Amino acid sequence: MDSLQDILGKKDFTPPDEIAVVKEYIERRYKSPSRVRVERDVVIVRVPSSALAATLQLEQIALIDSCQLTKKLIIRSGR
Repeated sequence: MDSLQDILGKKDFTPPDEIAVVKEYIERRYKSPSRVRVERDVVIVRVPSSALAATLQLEQIALIDSCQLTKKLIIRSGR
């Protein structure tokens, strides 16, 4: 049986590329901070205002194409 240190030593803790790409897209286009989390087959984007969330929802296809996302995109508002 492997020790906990061996298991964690093999794990790659670098964030997925989708996080940086989506954050940069929102920052560049809307000058707004965002929090992006990647789970198994979902990218969850959280932005501070509901107006921005609604705008991103309307432009969801453009965001997916621009960032080349292959996972489902969920957009939420709030902190």
